[in-house]
Amino acid sequence: MMQMGAGMGWILFAGILWVLVAGAAVWVAVRLVHQSRPRPTSLPSPLDILERRFAAGKITRDDFDEARARLREHQLDL
Repeated sequence: MMQMGAGMGWILFAGILWVLVAGAAVWVAVRLVHQSRPRPTSLPSPLDILERRFAAGKITRDDFDEARARLREHQLDL
């Protein structure tokens, strides 16, 4: 009778151990998946795009000033 009780204790211990090992493996996998995702980068603001276009010579100074004034008007409306 004692042998049977001790055997049941080891079976219970082994089952709990396997549950803990499986839980730890799932936790590690979730952490690795979350770390490997690329973080979204912020998009350039409209003013940044406008300044780049002006610096590249794609628009004139007058076009730049007019567009910047429109952007400022829009920002005040928010």
